[in-house]
Amino acid sequence: MPSLAHELHLLVRALDRSAEVRLAPFGLTYPRYLALVVIGDHEGLTQRELAEALGLSEPTASRTATALAEDGWLEIIRTPGGGNRRDLRLTVDGRDLLTRSSASLGADFDDVVRGIGRDPDALAEDVRRLTAILLESP
Repeated sequence: MPSLAHELHLLVRALDRSAEVRLAPFGLTYPRYLALVVIGDHEGLTQRELAEALGLSEPTASRTATALAEDGWLEIIRTPGGGNRRDLRLTVDGRDLLTRSSASLGADFDDVVRGIGRDPDALAEDVRRLTAILLESP
């Protein structure tokens, strides 16, 4: 019988694949969506901080930011006197895209959770608590 850890691993993979499909109509991949979420929550963070938040290498985070900027969803601002430091900010179009795609993705996943008779808010709180506990332990 599979363990809870294995079942959660399978769930995360299924969520990632489902998010890719659900975000495609917005012109987004799931990794780019996650970058928008992090930047939207932390306006002005650096590419290095984005890499850390997403668990990416700095070159991968830089390519992601560049692609989002080329699509008009992100501004990459060189900080005067900051050396190679670049701050990241969502454009108006980027903020609108994040709002629309998050609402759609959230509603879709909430409906899936309700479909198995669970409350999405209660499940989200349980997931937050589990995540916090795991991040605090070795």
